[in-house]
Amino acid sequence: GSLGASRDEMFALIEFMRGKLPAEKPIHLLGIADPQSVRSIVPHGVDTFDSCFPTRVARHGTLFTKAGSIHIKQGKYRADFGPIDPELATIDASRAYMHHLAKMSEPLFETLA
Repeated sequence: GSLGASRDEMFALIEFMRGKLPAEKPIHLLGIADPQSVRSIVPHGVDTFDSCFPTRVARHGTLFTKAGSIHIKQGKYRADFGPIDPELATIDASRAYMHHLAKMSEPLFETLA
């Protein structure tokens, strides 16, 4: 999704609209959910997001971690029994298990991803 012609314009539009919305109500943003935008928009007062972006990237084998994204279908994860993100308490599945699910096109992969 997009809101404005550039990221700066999106932030300006969010700031403008935030002043027009009730302060006691949550602010929901539709169509924006890439990690960079989410990190940048939360300080502007947006509370929740709804987008197909996370599902789309998971379908292609990309997982997000605090250190950045990983492409779990790569062979280097075949025997990596470490956590998906060592810095976060997430699902109890190793990178190797997620690699297996992704390579076998198991529907469970998209659910867990």
